[in-house]
Amino acid sequence: MVSTLNIGVLAHVDAGKTSLTERLLFNAGVIDHLGSVDGGDTQTDTLALERRRGITIKSAVVALTAPTAAEDGPRITLVDTPGHADFIAEVARALRALDGVVLVVSAVEGVQAQTRVLMRTLARLGLPTLIFANKTDRAGAREDALLEEIREKLTDRAVAVTRVEGLGTAGARTVERPLVGGTTGSGASAETSAGIGEFLADGDDAFLERYLDDSVRLTEADYREELARQVAEARAYPVFFGSAATGAGVELLMEGIRALLPARKLAADGPLRGTVFKIERG
Repeated sequence: MVSTLNIGVLAHVDAGKTSLTERLLFNAGVIDHLGSVDGGDTQTDTLALERRRGITIKSAVVALTAPTAAEDGPRITLVDTPGHADFIAEVARALRALDGVVLVVSAVEGVQAQTRVLMRTLARLGLPTLIFANKTDRAGAREDALLEEIREKLTDRAVAVTRVEGLGTAGARTVERPLVGGTTGSGASAETSAGIGEFLADGDDAFLERYLDDSVRLTEADYREELARQVAEARAYPVFFGSAATGAGVELLMEGIRALLPARKLAADGPLRGTVFKIERG
């Protein structure tokens, strides 16, 4: 069997989705030079106008893993989409080909107009989605307040799975939030193992029964398995904090992509299958 995973990176313009795509490619070893939007040398912004204006105009497809990576996990393909509202049709076409989405939100500017439009569309289509809170290294970056804003304006089924140390500084780092084992962090993002359990129990009656059964001892693996199932069914939206500019939290996001977003399993000797969502002429 061959596993494939087509991931879209979506955001309001300037939230940092192209920078995140570039960082993911760099961390995966696909590229050996980290390009920048300001420098006009990213892998996915190839049009002269895109590089001059620093915005994405057309969806771009890039392989995040090589074909041989199928032995260790799914073959992952990234689709970097436009963030400007003028190019929403380009985004809509790409959604048909996706297995999951990373929705990028700026930890400084927060939820913006296009973020809400995109989230409504993703919820309507039932697309599994991870939320990446970017720019945690910037002055004015928020963690607790941003999580509350996401829950208020995007979905009440958002749950933080990482946290930030040194928020709003150049040295900001992201650490994993254990699903079992006490309280980490503070404020709105301070999820205890009980809080995570209650969150998952609220999303599924069968898990609720297990959670309330004193004779059942739920492990970290149980929580992760249930979280992945609810993500796949678009009933939970994990929030990862980090910075595409510094790379903080991006490896944890990559782990989340592999563990939480549902890959398609295809027979290697089966019939050819695919979805055409755009045609380009060179």
